Amino acid sequence: MLPNGFEMQNMAIYSLLMNAFPVRSGDQLVGWPAWVSSDRFDVLAKMDTETTDALHVLSKNDGGEHQRLMMRQILEDRFALKYHIEKRELPLYDLVIAKHGPKLKESTPGGNFTNGMSPGKLSMHSYPMSALAASLSGAVGRLIIDKTGLTGQYDIDLTWAWRDDPGSGDTGPSIFTAIQEQLGLKLEPAKAPIDVVVIDHIERPSEN
Repeated sequence: MLPNGFEMQNMAIYSLLMNAFPVRSGDQLVGWPAWVSSDRFDVLAKMDTETTDALHVLSKNDGGEHQRLMMRQILEDRFALKYHIEKRELPLYDLVIAKHGPKLKESTPGGNFTNGMSPGKLSMHSYPMSALAASLSGAVGRLIIDKTGLTGQYDIDLTWAWRDDPGSGDTGPSIFTAIQEQLGLKLEPAKAPIDVVVIDHIERPSEN
């Protein structure tokens, strides 16, 4: 994101679609043609000064929704996107407390919200369990629902073996083992009706 708009270079439209809707797993986006994940595009969109100033005073949640709306407008205007949302029963994980209880550090009141994620590492400070579930969803490739019942804000540092690179020599625990051993939490397989974005129509933009 730019301070006054949005820019993407040499990126697949699939990435833009995933960020244009409040989805956390690829299972929640269906019906897109193959070129959406293979073709690469440059996209630049800018807001006027009044809209930019209004965005900067929004809360984090409201600001995020405004950005998603802007991305959807780009997709509708430039890629002729048409979609609908429906409920489908999908496999997911419930984030629950493990047998011996949580191993979590509560944040200092008034602390700064910080987070960072890289291959095999997640660091979050002053975030609730719902944010942890959202961040881990991308790492495991499946939607995670917070069922811990924990209502505080926590400092979380989690490390695991990044299995996408078998030649790396990374012999750490799997993400499932790491969650249980380091956080005292557990991912349990489940199913539930979830909002799914169905792509009815999308097309390559004309040259401009």
